[in-house]
Amino acid sequence: MALTLALILIAGVNFSLVFPVNKIAGDAGIPNFAYVFWYALGAGLVLLVPAIVRRELPQLTWAHVRLYFTSAALGFAFPFALLAFVATKLPAGVVVLLMTLTPLFTYTLAVLARLERFKLICAAGLLSGIAGILLVVVPGGSLPAAGMAVWFLIALLIPFGFGALNVIVERFRPPESSSLGLAIGNLFAGALLLLPFLPATGQLYLIPAPVPEANLALGASVVINAIMWPMFYIIVRRSGASLFSIINIIGVLGGIGWGILFFDESHSAYMWGAAALMLAAFVMMVIGSMQSRRDAAGAA
Repeated sequence: MALTLALILIAGVNFSLVFPVNKIAGDAGIPNFAYVFWYALGAGLVLLVPAIVRRELPQLTWAHVRLYFTSAALGFAFPFALLAFVATKLPAGVVVLLMTLTPLFTYTLAVLARLERFKLICAAGLLSGIAGILLVVVPGGSLPAAGMAVWFLIALLIPFGFGALNVIVERFRPPESSSLGLAIGNLFAGALLLLPFLPATGQLYLIPAPVPEANLALGASVVINAIMWPMFYIIVRRSGASLFSIINIIGVLGGIGWGILFFDESHSAYMWGAAALMLAAFVMMVIGSMQSRRDAAGAA
C-alpha cells in the first residue's frame, strides 16, 4: 500500500504540471488539436525506446486495439483537447478545480459498471461536489466574467472523460497486457484520432514552432505524458479506478499553486469555498470507495 501511495503522489505532482504548461501553450498560439496531437505522438515515440528494450510493445489483438481507441477517445483525445482549449478561456486555478470532480464521475460510473458498491457517504460526496460547482458558476461567484460560466459547464466534460477512462481500463484491461504497451497504444491511438481534425479545422501546425515558448510547452508536455500514462496503467492495476483518482487532489493543490506562482492568479472567497466543498467531496468518495472494496473482499 505504501508503494501505491508513493506512486500516486508522484503521478499527482506530475499531473499538476499539465495545467500551467497548457496555458503557456495556449498563450503561445499553439492550436489545441495540433498541440494534443504532437505531444501524444511525441510521448508515444519516446516510450517506444524502453518498450523495445523491455520487449513490451503494444499488442494488436482485438481486445487491445479496442481498449486503445476507446480509452483514447473517451479519456484522452477529447478531454485533453478540450483541456487545452479551455485553458485560454478560464483562469488556470478554475480549470484545475474541475479535476476534483474526476473521483465523483469515476465512482458513479464504477457503481454503474458494478465495480464498486453504493455508499451513502459517496452520495454525500456527490452533493458536496455539486454545491462546489454552483459556487463557481452562480452570478457574482469566483469566475472573473459572467460569460465564463458557459465555458466552465462545457469543461465539466473533462473530468467525466477521465472518470470514464479510469473505469474502462479497470473493467476491460486484457490480463496479459503491460502498462508500458498500453500507454503507447493509447497515445498513438489518440494521435490517430486527432489527425483528421488538423486539416479539417485548419490546424496544420508544424514543429519546431517559430515561438520559443511553444516549443518549450510541447517538449514539457511530451515529458509529462511519457511519465503519466505508464504510471496511470500501473496504479489502476494496483489500486483500482476509484482509489487512483486521488491523484486529482494532488493535481488540484499543485495546479492552483502553479497558477499563483507562474501567472500571479488570485481567487475569491467563492473559489476557495468551492475548493473546500470539492475537496470534502473527494475525501468522502475515497472513504466510500475503500469501504466498498473492504466489503467486497469480506464477502469474497
